[in-house]
Amino acid sequence: MDPAYYVAAGSLKARSFQLDTLSNNLANAATVGYKTEKSFFSLFNKALGSTRNLPLTPHVNAGTVLGHRGTDFEQGASRATGRNLDLAIEGNAFFVIQTPQGPQITRDGRFQLGEGGRLESLDGSPVLGKNGQPIRLNPAQGEFTIGSDGTVQQGLEVLGQLDLRAYADPRGLSRVGSNRFDPAGQAEAPVKATVAQGYQESSTVDVALVMVDMIRLNRLFELSMKVASTISNDLDAKSINDIANNR
Repeated sequence: MDPAYYVAAGSLKARSFQLDTLSNNLANAATVGYKTEKSFFSLFNKALGSTRNLPLTPHVNAGTVLGHRGTDFEQGASRATGRNLDLAIEGNAFFVIQTPQGPQITRDGRFQLGEGGRLESLDGSPVLGKNGQPIRLNPAQGEFTIGSDGTVQQGLEVLGQLDLRAYADPRGLSRVGSNRFDPAGQAEAPVKATVAQGYQESSTVDVALVMVDMIRLNRLFELSMKVASTISNDLDAKSINDIANNR
């Protein structure tokens, strides 16, 4: 098989993966606390290790393979909602949510009160406090406040403090769905953040930029498809010619 075919096929796979990533970002352009996902790729040269004395020219035999997906943890803009169960973090921290799979972290601060006044995420998962237990409020006592350090107070009573976590290298955090990340195995770092009650952190997706990238990638995908098709047709023609000459 012509090495150029593998290069073209690798390009198709890479472009397809990038388009999937961009589509996911676009779908989450309005998701609270969503962080833009990016694709990273590694280069390979099909000529390396070949016994056919192929040229190492990158324009001929260089291709790409998926390296990994990463997340850009840029701070999102805060948007006022006036709802006292909406919380936004400004800084490097995350909220801690208890799930059946263990503690997970998120920047999505859209919370609600569950059974018995338990502070929960929208899917009913409890929001943890510093003591590792869910934060609980008394619905009968009326309004409550959440301070910039995460302290939850209702009247004169302090009910607890939100467990805010930060990590030395957040790029190592794994997405686990529901706009959350798995912090397992990640080294923690000092929290340098504040909590704003009555606000939501907007998604960091730049819709205009994503649309431009999608148009560009669609054109590159079409170009790679034409290259792969041309090489395939040439190989078919060569095979037919070889068979005819050997009869």
